[in-house]
Amino acid sequence: MTAEGKIITKLFSCLFSLLLFMIFSFNLITSNANAVTLRILAADALPKPIVEIGNIFKEEHPGVIIYYDFLGAGVLKGDIEEGAPADMFLSANGKFQRELEKKGFLNSYKVFAYDYLAAATPTDNPAHVTASNLLQKLMDKNVSLTTSSPHSDPAGDYTWAMFRKINKKYPGAFRIITGHADHLLDAALVMPILASGNTDLGILYTSQLLELKKTGAKINIIKIKPKYNTRAKFTVSILNQSKHKILDEDFENLLFSAKGKKILKHWGFTPVQ
Repeated sequence: MTAEGKIITKLFSCLFSLLLFMIFSFNLITSNANAVTLRILAADALPKPIVEIGNIFKEEHPGVIIYYDFLGAGVLKGDIEEGAPADMFLSANGKFQRELEKKGFLNSYKVFAYDYLAAATPTDNPAHVTASNLLQKLMDKNVSLTTSSPHSDPAGDYTWAMFRKINKKYPGAFRIITGHADHLLDAALVMPILASGNTDLGILYTSQLLELKKTGAKINIIKIKPKYNTRAKFTVSILNQSKHKILDEDFENLLFSAKGKKILKHWGFTPVQ
């Protein structure tokens, strides 16, 4: 083949590759343009199980894209009230769901899982916290304590409820504990503080602490006695503004299915039977 022929062959080869690329890009753009996006707002205790369940859902529903927003449930409730686009809301309590129901944002909600609070310390446990002295350590102002806020996060609300139960046994305990506790906007912000060892003691959901352990965080998990503990109820609702009700129902069904329950249990939750 002459040098001129080689140049022409290369030119046609490049043009053919360019044409294939353009066709692929057009199909990809068209596919994305036609894809349905499901927007799920969920409490910050739920990323691991919900994303895992979501991956199964996407396999069963080709072409569906899922957008997640994991924050404190109180923050998400406010976003919904302000008009944030969303199809489903997964909260760590029924309180926010009821408030949204009263305002017409949803018609009903269901409890899909439960969880309990637990305490945790860094592995070296500088404050020497144990299950037997936990209440005394909670009231010790020299022990740094980190929780989530009762004003914006159900985990904080459950934690404050626990402190009130302790107060019945030890009058004045609530004021002492909450007076020196550092409460952050939501539970997800407590996790890195615990993992880095920058607090002596933290209160979170058991599932979140197990997640920390599974990801390599060096922490000790301390169970809280049932008489002081509070059972957290995780709830799901389909928002009235959603335009994908059938897909919402399919996702909800998967959440309650044997597959969904297995995933929830793996991440430390107690699925509804």
